[in-house]
Amino acid sequence: MQHLKKITLVALLFISTIVFAGQYQVYYLNPNTRIVLAKTPCDNNERGFRAAAQNTNHSFVKGCWTVTPDNMINIKWKDGDFSVFGSDMFREVVETEVLRQYK
Repeated sequence: MQHLKKITLVALLFISTIVFAGQYQVYYLNPNTRIVLAKTPCDNNERGFRAAAQNTNHSFVKGCWTVTPDNMINIKWKDGDFSVFGSDMFREVVETEVLRQYK
């Protein structure tokens, strides 16, 4: 019975690592600006997932991103603009890396 509890605990830890790994994707546009894609749905019934363009001076613009049929990342920014990037430009990161930078 004790052995089963240990196996269950290890399995749960492994599953939680998979779920939370790669929670964000980041593309460094230049040394002062990055684009962060989250896997959190957008607010107010907007289509897609949350995005943010963040600058080292602490300014940012929110947006929502979707994947086009040709595997491009399409971001509609809250200010009315839009951007399109290749999905291969982004790399997966964990939350601690996103929070540690640009503070």
